[in-house]
Amino acid sequence: MSSIKFNFSGGGNKAPGSPYPVPNFADPRLQIERDPAFYAAAAKTRKSAFSGNNEYAFEDGLTVIERQQKATIPGFLSGSARSQIDKSAIRDDLVADQLIFGLDPDRFQLLFIAVFGLFALIGGLSGNLNF
Repeated sequence: MSSIKFNFSGGGNKAPGSPYPVPNFADPRLQIERDPAFYAAAAKTRKSAFSGNNEYAFEDGLTVIERQQKATIPGFLSGSARSQIDKSAIRDDLVADQLIFGLDPDRFQLLFIAVFGLFALIGGLSGNLNF
């Protein structure tokens, strides 16, 4: 038996204690005086991504007048503002093929990669494969 005792205090991700204060690596020449009232006012105007009242704009390359004309008189537009969709060419009789286990091709590819990746991992860890 040993009479040595260890003191494990704190633990986790804590700052150094009293004999070793937290070092300050800030360059005093680069520090500026900040106005707390300005930052408090700016924090009130800040929007969160999770607030739910965000507007997202997707640019389609049209001007405001072209967007209005596209909604009201689409036959008047020309060039990129005119819709190029041929609605008669859209087919609804096509059905995706089902592969083994009832998987579509994308899911089958993921299963294939996962299974053979697992084989490669096990073989690599066994020491019998040289990569």
